[in-house]
Amino acid sequence: MLTILTLKILLMIVYLSHWDWNLYKSRKDIVSTLSEINFRAVCPEGSYSNDLKNIYHEYINWEINRKKTFDLKGVINLKNILNSIEKESIVHSFTLKTGILYSITQLFVKNNFKGVLSINGLGYLFSDNLKARFLKFLLSGFIKRYFNKTFNEIIFQNESDKKIFLDFSNYSGKTSMIYGSGIEINNYVKKETYQTAKLKVIFVSRLLIDKGVNDYIQLTQNIDKPNIDFYLAGELDEGNPNSLTKKNLENIIKENNLKYIGAINVEKDLFNYDISIIMSKYEGFSRILLESLHVGLFCLSNNIPGTKWLNEFNNGLLVENNNLITFSEVINNFENYSFSKINAESNRDIIKNKYSTKIISNQYNEIYNNLASS
Repeated sequence: MLTILTLKILLMIVYLSHWDWNLYKSRKDIVSTLSEINFRAVCPEGSYSNDLKNIYHEYINWEINRKKTFDLKGVINLKNILNSIEKESIVHSFTLKTGILYSITQLFVKNNFKGVLSINGLGYLFSDNLKARFLKFLLSGFIKRYFNKTFNEIIFQNESDKKIFLDFSNYSGKTSMIYGSGIEINNYVKKETYQTAKLKVIFVSRLLIDKGVNDYIQLTQNIDKPNIDFYLAGELDEGNPNSLTKKNLENIIKENNLKYIGAINVEKDLFNYDISIIMSKYEGFSRILLESLHVGLFCLSNNIPGTKWLNEFNNGLLVENNNLITFSEVINNFENYSFSKINAESNRDIIKNKYSTKIISNQYNEIYNNLASS
């Protein structure tokens, strides 16, 4: 009988995503932590491809156009990749879109893989967008029929997403609840200064409508105080139908009360700010919220299933229904709220014990070992 040590030596985990960012951000730390397991990255080439080649044991370019809702050539290319991979490998798909593409491809692949799917938020398919609702209707029959055959286990990040998806999909396989994808706590520069002449408010996100970018812009227009500066950090996601356009971004750059700073290095630069704003309408488990709490910022977040865990922490406040008046009142009267280094240190203890990369990696490792030995 194989021992756990032998299983780890033999184990090959394929991390699959239609976007290289998904296999870099946070997953790079999981891969590094579970160094005794062989990890293979399969994703399209992009901004993080060279980093992935240095982090994973092997990198395979999945030639797919992620800007298309469905890329047939990408499915064919994935079929060829999967047919070349060792039988009974564990294929771990990240995001629901990748899971759907992988499930379609599995119809044409003979290898007997063990499938894991991480649903990091229900995303565009479950949004209120009319096109998304039509697409969900078209895919419902396929998902109900084939997800049970494709995936041995599905990982969710909050109970609400789990209930919604299971009711929709009729998935009856094993499920796990893993809260977030972890952060490597030693990588972040921590905030040390809590008394400044100017209050610096930042919104960090992909520039998607459902992330609340337009709400944030409206918020900045409602507040005009010389001692408060507003910043927007993030990039367009042209592969997402919910993304702002280049023209939208040009108009944002012209805003008088808001400075657009593009993508930032969250680990090294976030400490320079005071308040982190999260106005997303859908989240599996908000990573930027966790990062902001760890760094030491005060967090103002829309109250949704993927952020309600903020109640565990100090230096933060949940806002119902993205209410702009509440956001404005807190920012305008910020001196009345508890915001301190002591609170930040207390938050870091919680994160270390519940949400760090080490904790999340151990949960992933248990899933992989159980699948390998079954």
